[in-house]
Amino acid sequence: MSRKINKNGFTLVEIIISLLLIGIVAALVGMSGVYLVNSYFFASVNNETMQKGQIAITKIQKELNNVKTVSLAAATATSITFTSYKDAVAVNHTLSWAGAGNNLLFDGFTLTDKVSNFSLAYYDNYNVSATAFSANTRIIEVNIVITGYETTPAEFKARVAPSFNILTGT
Repeated sequence: MSRKINKNGFTLVEIIISLLLIGIVAALVGMSGVYLVNSYFFASVNNETMQKGQIAITKIQKELNNVKTVSLAAATATSITFTSYKDAVAVNHTLSWAGAGNNLLFDGFTLTDKVSNFSLAYYDNYNVSATAFSANTRIIEVNIVITGYETTPAEFKARVAPSFNILTGT
């Protein structure tokens, strides 16, 4: 008796190999999908961080450009109290930071959050820094570091040359 071979079906080995290949392809697609999602979150959150930093540094530059007097007692490496004139009216402002984990404050209101470092440096000339604000200060340098997604730092720096009418105040 001769056996008739059915050529319409698959062998068990062919089915196992096909399932194995499908599993490998599915694992690769899944891993790349996770990578794409993480990349999206990284880009999205860090884009928000960049926007917050740019808004904060622009606001600080604008306010410091209008400085007329500075309180000597309140001009430190992490805060400054100053008077500016807008529409011929004297307005007192305070820019301050209380250290890591705290928000950067302008007049007591949050200017930006997640600030990991903030510093003010005072310059008598373009490259001559002073340790503190003085009657010779001509340039104020602002440095902000904001923490983004997965503790990625974003640094913002600006130098402002205010138009002082009175160089120092009380």
